[in-house]
Amino acid sequence: MKALKFTDVWCVRPSEVPALECIDADDVIVNIEVCGLCGTDVGIITGDYPVAVAGTTLGHESTGTVHKVGSAVKRFKAGDRVVINPTYACGECRLCQTGNPNHCERKHGTEAGVSYDGTFADQYRAKERSLILLDEHVSFEEGALTEPLSCTLTGVEKLNISHTNIRACVIGAGPMGMLYLWSLSLAGVNAFLVEKNPHRYRFAMDVLPEGTHLYNDFHQAMRAEYGSDDEKLDVCIDTTGYLSEVVFARLAPGGKLLNVALKDYSATLDIMKIADKSLSVIGSIDSLNNSFARAYNLIRDGQIPVARLISHCFGFDDYQQAFATVGCDIAGKKQHAISEPNCKVLLRIPAQKKECAA
Repeated sequence: MKALKFTDVWCVRPSEVPALECIDADDVIVNIEVCGLCGTDVGIITGDYPVAVAGTTLGHESTGTVHKVGSAVKRFKAGDRVVINPTYACGECRLCQTGNPNHCERKHGTEAGVSYDGTFADQYRAKERSLILLDEHVSFEEGALTEPLSCTLTGVEKLNISHTNIRACVIGAGPMGMLYLWSLSLAGVNAFLVEKNPHRYRFAMDVLPEGTHLYNDFHQAMRAEYGSDDEKLDVCIDTTGYLSEVVFARLAPGGKLLNVALKDYSATLDIMKIADKSLSVIGSIDSLNNSFARAYNLIRDGQIPVARLISHCFGFDDYQQAFATVGCDIAGKKQHAISEPNCKVLLRIPAQKKECAA
């Protein structure tokens, strides 16, 4: 079978590997249908997020069809359509026992697309407990956004939003930014969106929650929304990692800055203000508190319109073009600005040519 292997920074190529078999009794072999491109994948390839083990198959946002099951598997059978939760937790280590299973101490060697062979491949070996049955009316493409949406729900919950009349913004109109925007909207919070790339800006214009305002500059946005350069913000979600200092300076007392960007970038923050103004600087990653199942339910029930966020579906053989679409030029070993309207980009893994169903 084919698999997209990471061997070193900028060194990613398809490889032929043996088909998978069940090893443990609770194993499920899934034939992958769709896998989404994630900022984590880009960071691994470019070296900005140096966490992947050389030789690992990339990919973790995926759906597929059950191929075979282990002897103890009861909930799934061959032919079932499934969505895959790639986040491992042992449930026994100190971090799992203190409510942080997304940082499980035994994650190394189990994290799909990082230290365990992921889903940019024909097949993936999953555990029964990591699968959810994909309803017939939910496409493989829509289901593949369950994992990024689950990460979004985790972040929104960390903000502990108790009022809906707060001033809020989201920085970045990529997939995570758009999912955060829609998740806030679902929670009753009307946030504005800032995106400086004209192509991401153009795509976002047509997929905003009702009443959402879009800007290409944060300072312009603050003036337009609140009338002056002296006004403050209650909540900001920065998916880019580059505006933390700027936003921090504009937080109101009790304000919260959530940073979800996996960027090798530093910021200088005023420690006295954190205490004096009761400010919160929060990070968030992965799924937590059953957010994966809850994210799937939101997609299944049409409460988050993920199909509208899917801009491109490429075949597996066109993986370089797919990554180039999000600014990652594997062949040229460089990053570049996004040059066409896009948001969520997917790879269809089967060899046969299929159109995006979303």
